[in-house]
Amino acid sequence: MKQFKLIVSLLLSIVLVIGCADPKILERVGIVTLIGYDAGDEDKVTVTSVVRQVNPDYQSTVNTHTETEATGEKTRLKVNLESSKKIVAGQMRVVLFGEDIAKEGLDEMLHALIMNSEISTSIYVAVVEDRAQTLIEGQYTNVTDIGQHIYGIIEHNIEQQNAVSSTLHEVVRDFYSPLRDPLIPIVKKNGENIEISGTALFHKGAMVGEFPIEDTLYLMMARGKFRHGTLELELPSEGLSAKDDLETIPISIDSIKSYRQMKLVDPAVPEFDLKVIVQCRLLEIHSSISTADRTIVEKLEKGINKILESEISRIVNKSIELHSDHFGFGEKYRADTRNAKLTEEEWHEIYKNLKVNVKVQSTIVRDGVFE
Repeated sequence: MKQFKLIVSLLLSIVLVIGCADPKILERVGIVTLIGYDAGDEDKVTVTSVVRQVNPDYQSTVNTHTETEATGEKTRLKVNLESSKKIVAGQMRVVLFGEDIAKEGLDEMLHALIMNSEISTSIYVAVVEDRAQTLIEGQYTNVTDIGQHIYGIIEHNIEQQNAVSSTLHEVVRDFYSPLRDPLIPIVKKNGENIEISGTALFHKGAMVGEFPIEDTLYLMMARGKFRHGTLELELPSEGLSAKDDLETIPISIDSIKSYRQMKLVDPAVPEFDLKVIVQCRLLEIHSSISTADRTIVEKLEKGINKILESEISRIVNKSIELHSDHFGFGEKYRADTRNAKLTEEEWHEIYKNLKVNVKVQSTIVRDGVFE
């Protein structure tokens, strides 16, 4: 009898819990897949949302809504007032920030996102060149769902390491770290297409500069492990080719893999050694150069080292000038310096005098498909 009462009590508890849940029947809700934030007038925010609605016959429609209010939550209330279905954000995949609001600072926007329990921390964050509203409401060939389309572009380029990874979790982690700043990819409207155009640098939550898309490979090498990539370089012809009419030798390398080693060598300056170890395949080179000669290959490696050292040093120095520490120098300094209890202000005061010695060690592991 006691066992029977226990079973009945458990069943009643389950029924009560299920009954208290907020049901979201697909045909009765509008699913937000993408949100864009822009700076509005009088300290307000303009929010453009992409909403997918599923009809009873399982045919879906995609609509965009733009509202300007003091808070993002109030804009969602206005969208609900215009909709016959409840607006939910549980399937949101991307958040876009217009360049204007990114330069003002993302503090309030990011705080609102992480406070919303419906939103997953695995969604992607990106900055829009110009305004997010313009990009979302643009006309594009063969694009029926702009939210899913932008999500696919960002996800593909992050997987291929053509853009820095920028999930909400990663951005918020670096945003709230006193010794590290986030990086966020930039997307732009290019005619009837959308593309990744660069990387936005941040300091104290505000966008302070950007790197063009051509710098992404060097940026990724300096930040950590790099799995694959392709690069075209021009090396001085001296010592490589017997032909006098060649001043430079264009080469193409791919299957680039790299990892970095960071060492604090002088806490007083502070001074770091940043070593990047690179493995690559020589994909293309002038026919007058014989890669069967190991001496020639070594000269090619030295030429690659010199160019990569110059480019990575330029990336690092620009970041220091803009006071954006997205490489993790501050965290390394605190870990390797005894009793280094640094505040954000103290580190960035030190960071502007940072000296970084970049060293690249490249190895051509293959040249051509026959080796």
